[in-house]
Amino acid sequence: MPEMELPMHATEAADASLIRHECALPAVRDRLARRIQHDSPHLDRITINGLEVFANHGVYPAENELGQKFVVSLTLFCDLRQAGEHDDLDASIDYGAVCHEVDAYLREHTFKLIEAAAEGVAGLLLHRHSALAAVRVKIEKPWAPVGLPLTSCAVEIERARV
Repeated sequence: MPEMELPMHATEAADASLIRHECALPAVRDRLARRIQHDSPHLDRITINGLEVFANHGVYPAENELGQKFVVSLTLFCDLRQAGEHDDLDASIDYGAVCHEVDAYLREHTFKLIEAAAEGVAGLLLHRHSALAAVRVKIEKPWAPVGLPLTSCAVEIERARV
């Protein structure tokens, strides 16, 4: 990152805002980072990688009619201390249940954009799981109709409970 010159009398908040602006760091990611570092130093992560869902999302009518494969990866930010200390699933977030919730949600809804699908998944999980402080959602579209060879197109978002 290039060296930045900040105003001599800028507050810490102004410094952060200027740095965020200069680096194009999204405000939500900054809020998530601050929450993880300052508000709750014991946030842990549950990761789900490569959940395959066959659903009907896309801009083109054929994508909505025929359907295609989507690959979902999630990072669930939560405090897992009690679950670990007491070996208690009720003190955690059941990643099996989360997988089934995401699969059902993406099959039951139709979106033109995977950005909208990712927003919906994030909102669903934050609404259903009170222990969830924040979530990172990545949705890949391996069969994206771009007319060129590629592995996948994807979006990745982070949303925090406000």
